[in-house]
Order: sequence, then C-alpha cells, then structure tokens
Amino acid sequence: MTIAAEGELLGQACAAALRLACGQAGLDVRGVTLLRDFANAVYHLPAEGVVVRLARAAPGKFDRLTTSVRVTRWLAEQGFPTVRPLEIKQPVAAEGFLVTFWHHEEHAGPRPEPAELGAMLRLLHEMPPAPFELPTHDPFGPVLRAIEAARLLGDDDRAWLLRRCGELAETYYERVRFALPYGLIHGDAHRGNLIRTPDGLLLCDWDSVCAGPRETDLIPTLQGVRFGLTGGQRAGFSRAYGHDLTAWQGYPVMRDMRELQTLTAVLRNAHRDPVAAGELRHRLDSLRAGDDRPWHPF
Repeated sequence: MTIAAEGELLGQACAAALRLACGQAGLDVRGVTLLRDFANAVYHLPAEGVVVRLARAAPGKFDRLTTSVRVTRWLAEQGFPTVRPLEIKQPVAAEGFLVTFWHHEEHAGPRPEPAELGAMLRLLHEMPPAPFELPTHDPFGPVLRAIEAARLLGDDDRAWLLRRCGELAETYYERVRFALPYGLIHGDAHRGNLIRTPDGLLLCDWDSVCAGPRETDLIPTLQGVRFGLTGGQRAGFSRAYGHDLTAWQGYPVMRDMRELQTLTAVLRNAHRDPVAAGELRHRLDSLRAGDDRPWHPF
C-alpha cells in the first residue's frame, strides 16, 4: 500500500471515530474542521466551541490520557493557565482511538517566545504537589516503542537507534545527578505547546504529564537550536525560568536523549506521510553523522 493510501485510510478511520465519540458525548459535529493530524488528530467543533483530540489506542495510553484530564482539571482549579477539559467522562474509546474533549481557545497575537515558556514552567514547577499519584517519567519508553513499531525503518537504522538508546540509558541511569527537585512535569514542554489567547498564555498538550526531574521540561528549548532557536532566545528562556542547565554535567546526555525523543512522531507517521518520511531520513542521517544540521519542526 502506498504512503498516500495509508494516509487516506487513517483519515477515514479518524472521521468515523470522531463521529462515534462525539455522538456518545452528545456533541454537534456540524462544521467540524481538522486542525492538525500528526502525533494526534485534532478537530475543532465550532458549533460547540470544543477541540477534540484523537490518539491511537496503545498499551498504557488510556491511563496517560486519564491522567492528563485529571491533572489539567486540578491545575485549572488552582488558577494555573492551562487548557481545560470538558466536564464529561473521558477519554472515550472509539474505533481504535482514544478521544478527549477540550474547551476551544482562540489564538491571538504573535507566537509565544521561549522566555514566556520559561516563566510558565517556573510557575508550573512551583505548584503544590498534586493530591493524587502521578505516573513516573519514562524517558526511553515512548521512543523505544516507536522504533520497534516503525514500519518505514530499515534493519540497520533500527539496530543503530536501539544501540544509541542503550548507550544513553546506561549513562542517564548510572551517572546523571539532577540539580533541580523532582516533581510534577509537563513532559513535552516546547513552545509549540504554549498558546497565546486574547486573555493570556495557556499551556496545552498534557499527554506526557508525569512526575520526574524538572530538567526534563527545560531540555526541549535548550535543544531547540536544531529547530532554529537562537542563542539569545535560549538564554532568555533560562533567565525567565531562573536556572541555566547548559553548564550542568548532565546537559549533554539529556540533550542527546531529547534528540532521539523527537523522532517518536516521525517514526510513527513516516509510513503514511511523505513529509514525515523525508524528515525521518534527514534526522537519522544527521544523528548518525554526528552533525548539528537544522531539523524541520512538525
């Protein structure tokens, strides 16, 4: 089956799951618009003022999405600026997908700056402990599962990626000593998950929320030179957060880990998306060559 045909079939499956899940939730799908289709399929229901997120069902995914809904409800009650889930029972299972429902937030103004994300993460990390148990951060699990499941990955590349993960895991677990406290983290804190609304900034996409080392939330921006962030932007982020990791001895390991973690979505989508397939090849060539050529964000 061609990449285009794979993408078309998945789109049809998403549409069927969307209709079924929204029917169960009593939501009107008239005028529905696809906002994004990559790691998740994201739809806007203009008749309801709701955003619907569809994730492929996978082991552990239901619990992770349940946690994201629970955490964001709690954070919103504490006054933290987060997107808010609808007050319905969720996630909903439909046609091989897990579906969550969120209040739609209008985007406004310029794209948020890294310094604004730094201030937001400082606020998040200063929140009191959540009054319920959080899952433990799993730094290698998602990318290892994506490597094993990837359908457009040669045996040589797969073996290299698994070796690289093993090398970094050994260093991470045996040698990295964290400087910041352990606690609630967003888990995928890049500025693409910070949105500007008419009423201010909101942090979104909480699928990876967990308990872990706070350094985990800082590394995506510091590694963002791959995606065009300047030294000034990265320094502004560190000042706004109040801590600079770049001189920390664990920084190179965490940076290299993040580079592997950014492969997760392209590994999962390369077989159905020619752009993702090209970007996967580009990033793999760069990693295997050990260079710092720019990457294209998704």
